Amino acid sequence: MKQQFSLRASVCLALATLASSSALAAGFQVNEHSANGLGRAMAGQAAKPENASILATNPAAIGVFKEAEFSASVSFIDPNVDIDGDVSYALGEAPVGQPRPAAEDNIADTAFVPGFFYVSPINEKLSAGVGVFTTYGLRSDYSDDFGALHFADTAEVKTVTLNPAVSYKVNKQLMVGFGLNITYAEAEIGSGVSNTLAGTVAALAPTAEALGITLPTLTPGNSLFSMEGDDWGYGWNAGIFWQPTDMTNVALSYRAETKLELEGAVSSETPVFPINLNQPGSLDLNLAAITELAIDQKIDNQWSVQASVTFTDWSTFEKLEANLEDGIDFLIKEENFDDSWRAALGVTYILNDEITLRAGYAYDDGVVSVENRSLSIPDTDRHWFSGGMTYTVSEDTSIDVAYVFIDGREANIDKDRTILSNVLPGTDFTTNFSGTQSATAHILSVQMNTRF
Repeated sequence: MKQQFSLRASVCLALATLASSSALAAGFQVNEHSANGLGRAMAGQAAKPENASILATNPAAIGVFKEAEFSASVSFIDPNVDIDGDVSYALGEAPVGQPRPAAEDNIADTAFVPGFFYVSPINEKLSAGVGVFTTYGLRSDYSDDFGALHFADTAEVKTVTLNPAVSYKVNKQLMVGFGLNITYAEAEIGSGVSNTLAGTVAALAPTAEALGITLPTLTPGNSLFSMEGDDWGYGWNAGIFWQPTDMTNVALSYRAETKLELEGAVSSETPVFPINLNQPGSLDLNLAAITELAIDQKIDNQWSVQASVTFTDWSTFEKLEANLEDGIDFLIKEENFDDSWRAALGVTYILNDEITLRAGYAYDDGVVSVENRSLSIPDTDRHWFSGGMTYTVSEDTSIDVAYVFIDGREANIDKDRTILSNVLPGTDFTTNFSGTQSATAHILSVQMNTRF
């Protein structure tokens, strides 16, 4: 049986729905914390304080509210990530057998991502608020029948962030904000024995025995390795909100990197690695820093346009390495992410006193090249197409809805892995996966806003 993830703290109950897919944003970033923002593909979000959810993007902008505001949202995410390729094996330079098909559909599960925000003015200069949401999440899961299970089985990252923040009004045009990020994260990653790997090793066994080499007996579905862990991390975020004219908002926001050391355990059901993998261990996981420059430009009393550019410092995510209790470092995989850019353009139209309409487009740059693209985090470039609306129920209450379609570019995957080292002197038993990844996703988001 494959290793199953166990929830090891009561706070994990809050994480049960905070999962997402790498089909949605660069790396394993999550943007689903505002239904009104999603309606325009998050374009200009840091410069468009329509309700309390602005806190997640720009703490400075909470200073525009004259009354206490509360927002609660939930986004339903339906990703579709498909993998199609072939897996092959080699002993040194000599191929072993023929390439075997390895394909899997829908490796990412559906998810619900909630968010909660409260902001309130304290006096004419100072405002404060708090948000509970997620900015990073990932889940991919392959069946036992996947022919390349030894490259990836389960990968999951869940986070929840508590973000208290304050905003100070420097003058009528300029506000500055600062917040603290308290993040709880838990993660699991592992790979298993595929049926193609078990069959290939079994077919090699008689030849190896004749050479005096005993190969391990592999059972399909058993874990090659699995690691799980959790940690609390702390960081900060800051923002500037500038209104040079009554028609223009400009914003700059920054969310600093959060460093995590996930404490947990490593395990293995398969005696392949020359080290003991059944022991406690830890894994460093850094959540990348995010910088956004945004503008909200009114055209008249009904029309406005929004635009933003977002930079995510993913190049700090270089590898996944387990630090075992006995002092040995076990390299799980090289990641070598690149920094990513996201550009978005949106439009907002106030139809009447009750209905506001939105639409948007975004291009989200992937963080990996072909040689670094993995089956665990099958990242690629994405196009976002979105639409949404706000219905004003009363003077103090409104409801936002949004729909987003994400179309990921089909991308190539070409990965190598050593299964057994020095099967013969200086000769390794290796495997290669070569194929493609395709990804789409649908997001439906609903949000309620009220003021007191």
